[in-house]
Amino acid sequence: MKMFKHLIPIGEKSSEEIIDYLKNKFDTIEINFSELPSYKKEMHRTNAKYCVKNSKLNVEIKDMSFRVFKIIENEKSIDYIDPLESEWGNFLFFVFEEKTKYMCCNSNNNRLLIEMVYFSGISQESYDKEDFEFKDVLSKLMFDYLDDKFLYKKFTQKLNK
Repeated sequence: MKMFKHLIPIGEKSSEEIIDYLKNKFDTIEINFSELPSYKKEMHRTNAKYCVKNSKLNVEIKDMSFRVFKIIENEKSIDYIDPLESEWGNFLFFVFEEKTKYMCCNSNNNRLLIEMVYFSGISQESYDKEDFEFKDVLSKLMFDYLDDKFLYKKFTQKLNK
């Protein structure tokens, strides 16, 4: 934990800031949530209802507002797209619920999800108490480190400048 705790950003970003970050980082096309197959919508609704951040908020499914973004494959996104999925014509999608800040990516490459969770930050209280939100971000940083250190290298380079 000591290796990663200092990397976790304190201060939660708003939903607008998170979406702006995504749109500025990648070329995206927003898709209406209603266009997803019913089983996918139900999966995301259920996952958002039981996501870590919603354990404190208790947002009901009927009050949730989902946004779906297709990430265009180009030089901006190439490091985030699984080459095998790309070969089959699959696209990288990012699903976001605005009230709970639930996030999901449809890829075997977790870099985008890890970076977006990291960017969204946590409250000082979560950081101090090392609660479930803190542990969620911590676990994602650890998975990145164990996988290929893609984001870990970026974060530590920023700290060393």
